[in-house]
Amino acid sequence: MEIYLVGGAVRDEILNIEVLEKDWVIVGASEEELTKRGYKKIGKDFPVFLHPETKEEYALARKERKSGKGHKGFEFSFGTNVTLEEDLFRRDLTINAIAKDKNGSLIDPYNGVRDLEKKILRNVSSAFVEDPLRVLRVARFASKLKHLEFVIDKETLKLMKKISESGELDTLSKERIWMETHKALCTNNPEIFFSTLMEVNAFEEFLQENYINLSSLKLASREIKDPHVRWSALTAQTENLEKLNTAFNAPKEFSEIAQICRKILLFNDTRISSESLMELVKITDFLRKPSRFYKALKASSYNGESSKLGNKNWQDIENILSGVIADKSLTEGKLIAKKLNEDRLAAIESYLKTYD
Repeated sequence: MEIYLVGGAVRDEILNIEVLEKDWVIVGASEEELTKRGYKKIGKDFPVFLHPETKEEYALARKERKSGKGHKGFEFSFGTNVTLEEDLFRRDLTINAIAKDKNGSLIDPYNGVRDLEKKILRNVSSAFVEDPLRVLRVARFASKLKHLEFVIDKETLKLMKKISESGELDTLSKERIWMETHKALCTNNPEIFFSTLMEVNAFEEFLQENYINLSSLKLASREIKDPHVRWSALTAQTENLEKLNTAFNAPKEFSEIAQICRKILLFNDTRISSESLMELVKITDFLRKPSRFYKALKASSYNGESSKLGNKNWQDIENILSGVIADKSLTEGKLIAKKLNEDRLAAIESYLKTYD
């Protein structure tokens, strides 16, 4: 059997980008042979194995045939006669269809090295349109490699648009949509991911200028790596925030921070008073979960004008309110809560006078 390093590890090595994980393809072997050698099978749909020592993923070379709708609508074959070229042919982009053998020689049947030199993201074959996930993947690679001036080939963009118009994006699981979105949010230029999806009419119902703010995301990404802050900067201005969070399957912490960011933005449009400030403290659960609030506060700074109360002032408010002690001499819970609220309002009122 022959073993080859494939895909992103080869691509990133050529581009002198840090290789985060390695994927391997095995040609000329069977499942039984690998099992005897100590490899542990983990793949359900097709044979993927963990190396007994390195724990890196090794897959048998395979061919695929479209048999149904969506990202999982394929039939695979893994015979020992499947060639490396056949395996590479099923991949999305030419730059991801390069392999390297044990001697360090590159196997490049679809001119991926040439496209790396030209800085082009180009589909390997017309079979590209059979997998709707490739729309998100190519958009993500565009954001990942934007700093190296990579662009998407015009014909590939047309195929991405064709997939979007086919309706097959609706077959993608919400989990997979968020996986690609999260990876894109962690790139240097996440705004390219969303602008690309808009260009090819993907998720038209949600990716509109009145739903997302690409300029805010771009500003945030220049300074902040935290994907929570980036997601909130992108989405918090829309009235349809809950719908957008649901459409992209944003995890609870992401959606909550974005919702808090929106509340801060709305608060910034009102006149500051002890009552309005206390209301914001309550509805954002600021005192119990301050770190979440501060991420939302940072995201809000990239949406229009800066907050009326900056980070330092909110830290002052946190300290002041945390220092107000509940009056335990009162016997009823409602009375204790009422007195605590009154004392906190008074403390904020006093602080705002010094702030003014």
